[in-house]
Amino acid sequence: MKLLWILATLGAGCSLPSLAQAQAAKAGPDVDVTAVPSAAGDPTALSSPQQPPAAQAPAAADGAAADDIVVTGIRASLSSSAQTKRDANQIVDSISAVDVGKFPDANIAESLQRITGVAIDRSGGEGQFITVRGLGPEFNTVLVNGRVMATDNAGREFSFDVLSSNMIQRTDVYKSPVPELQEGGIGATVNIVTARALDAKSGVHATAQIGGIYDTLREKLSPDMAATVSYTNPDKTFGMLLAGSYTNRRNQTDTIAVDGWINGRPDIVQNIGGVPTLLQGSDPRYPVSGTINVPQSLYYQRAQESRERINVSGSLQFRPTDTLEISVDGIYSRFNVSGTTRKMDNFMAAPYYLPTIDGNGNATDFSMIGRDFIAQNPAFAAAYADRLTNNGVSAKIDHVYNLTNRQSDSYQIGGNIKWNPVDNVELRFDASTTGANRASPNQYLVIGALLPYNYQFNVNGGDKLPTVSYDNSIINNPDLMRLHYMGIDRNTSRDRGSEYHFDSKWTIDGSILQSVVLGGSYTERRKVNRSFNNSDSSCTYCGYQVPIASGLLQSYDWSNLLGGGRDIPPTAFEFDADAFLAYLNNPATLAIPTNGRTAAEQAAFAQQVLALPGGPFGVREQLRGTVNVRERLTAGYINMQFGNDRWTGNAGVRVIRTDVLSAGFNTPVTSIANTPGDDTLQYTYGPATAVSVRNSYVNALPSANIKYNLTDKLIARAAFSQTITRPTLTDLGVNNDFGGRISVPLSSGGNPSLLPFRSTNYDVALEWYLSRVSYVSVGGFYKDLSDFLELQTLPVERFGRVFQDTRTRNGQSGKIKGVEVGGQYSFDALGGFASGFGVTGNYTYVSSSAQRDQTLTDYPCGYNGLSPHSANGSVFYEKYGISARVSYNWRSEYLRNCRDSQSRPRNRSSYGQLDFNVSYDFTDNFQIYLQGVNVTNQYIDEWSAIKDRFLLLQDTGARYNFGIRAKF
Repeated sequence: MKLLWILATLGAGCSLPSLAQAQAAKAGPDVDVTAVPSAAGDPTALSSPQQPPAAQAPAAADGAAADDIVVTGIRASLSSSAQTKRDANQIVDSISAVDVGKFPDANIAESLQRITGVAIDRSGGEGQFITVRGLGPEFNTVLVNGRVMATDNAGREFSFDVLSSNMIQRTDVYKSPVPELQEGGIGATVNIVTARALDAKSGVHATAQIGGIYDTLREKLSPDMAATVSYTNPDKTFGMLLAGSYTNRRNQTDTIAVDGWINGRPDIVQNIGGVPTLLQGSDPRYPVSGTINVPQSLYYQRAQESRERINVSGSLQFRPTDTLEISVDGIYSRFNVSGTTRKMDNFMAAPYYLPTIDGNGNATDFSMIGRDFIAQNPAFAAAYADRLTNNGVSAKIDHVYNLTNRQSDSYQIGGNIKWNPVDNVELRFDASTTGANRASPNQYLVIGALLPYNYQFNVNGGDKLPTVSYDNSIINNPDLMRLHYMGIDRNTSRDRGSEYHFDSKWTIDGSILQSVVLGGSYTERRKVNRSFNNSDSSCTYCGYQVPIASGLLQSYDWSNLLGGGRDIPPTAFEFDADAFLAYLNNPATLAIPTNGRTAAEQAAFAQQVLALPGGPFGVREQLRGTVNVRERLTAGYINMQFGNDRWTGNAGVRVIRTDVLSAGFNTPVTSIANTPGDDTLQYTYGPATAVSVRNSYVNALPSANIKYNLTDKLIARAAFSQTITRPTLTDLGVNNDFGGRISVPLSSGGNPSLLPFRSTNYDVALEWYLSRVSYVSVGGFYKDLSDFLELQTLPVERFGRVFQDTRTRNGQSGKIKGVEVGGQYSFDALGGFASGFGVTGNYTYVSSSAQRDQTLTDYPCGYNGLSPHSANGSVFYEKYGISARVSYNWRSEYLRNCRDSQSRPRNRSSYGQLDFNVSYDFTDNFQIYLQGVNVTNQYIDEWSAIKDRFLLLQDTGARYNFGIRAKF
């Protein structure tokens, strides 16, 4: 009902056509409507003080007259993007703002998915990371105003959700490099351009937007506000601009999931001659393959978040003479995500009772053994006591209350001087500093019960989803709940960087050699991740033995989880975390004997954990988890531009030296024990010793681009380059971590000796421009990959056990090739009402092959994030003050991670999402707008290796942005 009221009240919209545009539309097809020129294009020009050398303002397409009507809106944005693509001397795609302070979508990543070859990953239903040509976020360099911006992620991957789209003027995706462009993006280099002062009209101008966000799943209304103000003097020699935005979106994600499938030879209980008998892992009655696949757990979950984002950006520009320009700009983001997750979880631990195994080796149904079974079969329990954990009781239920937080801020400040000492020489110096911080205070509180009855797992329950047969009167009875695992942590990440560029360009007249660019750069970046938790006392209450005080637990109704039904229990538990922790820290609670201790032994144990810094549930720094990586990059480059009236090209080389220092701590494992009442492993560590590892290497990266005008409207392109992607900073640590269960010990950590992932790239393209807005393009690409970086899991013997060790390693090679087709068309020539229509669309096909050690998995993996097929299509209408667009984005199934839960592949099924935006200008200065995201409420579906092994079904709901926008 709230949403209907919103729709009825506001009516529509998301982009702001100007009065001039509306007049032009009414005038008919004879009026020449030209977009505001883009600021991107020729990557060899050093024309913009706040751009990297990879950008310049293109000339107006098709000889647009100086007195053409200048408009804003969808057509202007598409025209600007088409001009950028057409005039560039490398392969580039672009998205431009439809007006000052108005990007096409409320999220930058969601706009970028409209670009050919770009797909996105979402967090909380909101675009966060991008994949380009099948290569994920770690293989794409993201710049802000031509500079690297620090990120709050543990690695170097850039999160697009930290920046509001309101302050973005343009985003360019460079698919082929030039020497001036920062290396690191095998997939692409993405440059986000914020609004700047001297691009604005003379005088004082302002835009403001106030509205809301409505998430259908959460059924909450959230604020969404933004404003931009600029001043430019009449002579266009001085300007300043300030932009800001605020949102506090409240969203919800509902999930049913399996936490991976264990592949091995687990203990199985069969009835032999009517007697329960334990068949141990070596028993010959296993399937011929010798192993089976058993789900680790089945859980139901609801996560509710508040995503508060504050952004501020500013620009100050001074042009005292025609030959000198000085610029300073900055951007700041604060993004806090606080969430509450309620989860009902069942761990599937051996032994498994009466399993059914299908032809693919999957355990499709089995029972977990309860207390009644043990009581009824004492001979069985006695005979196998040494093989059964917790007296053989594997039927248990966990209620998890998880408080999650992502408290982050990031900034970038830069200055630029551009000087032309003589007419044919341009010098540019650029310096910037950037930083990001993140703290993640989380509480993972687990209560539960050892169940009296056997519960049955079935992989083919309602709607083909796994189910567990519960007695709801028991699993939701607070009097039966007991304390279990209590994990508290506060991990932090600190990213700092500085960057210096000096570039010179010499322009040559009357020669096939048109210009030469010489330059150099120095970049230093340091990432420090620290781990704080209570892992040494998180199992203070493990074993489901200590009762919970009356009144601490409350019932939470989630009967509508994933639409309701599906055999999901209708309620879960929630509780006040502070009151709950106070009860855990109470000496009287700690004095209750557990795990077979006498009262005296328990009292000694209580004193021991109370004496820990902060008590049993205070966080303590775990030095073994420290990642401290410093990276220094020194580069020099040359690029030569050639051409005549028919063709242009460039060729050059970039040489970079990389120096890495990885520091941290070695913390040896002194003992390994089984967790009471569970089959997880507990580790005791010795004193920490500081360690560091250095690594350095030099790369020479040649590149060449050529562009040939076959006709006035038909352009052919070709490009060759060698590129690298460095290991993400997290992977370079010296840290080690240990975990797992009795049957499968696990280890993980960093690898400071990693080398960069290398690629040799070939591109061809053909582009046909029908008008200022309309074009069709087709391109092909081929990437020959070596030293591929990916998570690998290998058996490693440690401490007398064989661990499955997962960490990033070099060594794989392979190939990625594909075809891209894209275009856009405006029906201006039709005249009248129909002339307001237009279409855009693209399709990308990617295939790959990987040469890797096939012993890593019984199912060969391709490349993470690579969808063989992806497509996007939009229909828009813009006339009579109406601006509307409907878009559908689709990608085929893909591998999310070759080594995920239980070191098994994680795949995601094909996914398609329908979005729209519509607006109406009811005066020259005011507009109402509405935008819908995922309006058909598509679910996310994931599986492990084969589709019979269900992993996840997730619902993020639809989202609507609405409000009113004004400009003055």
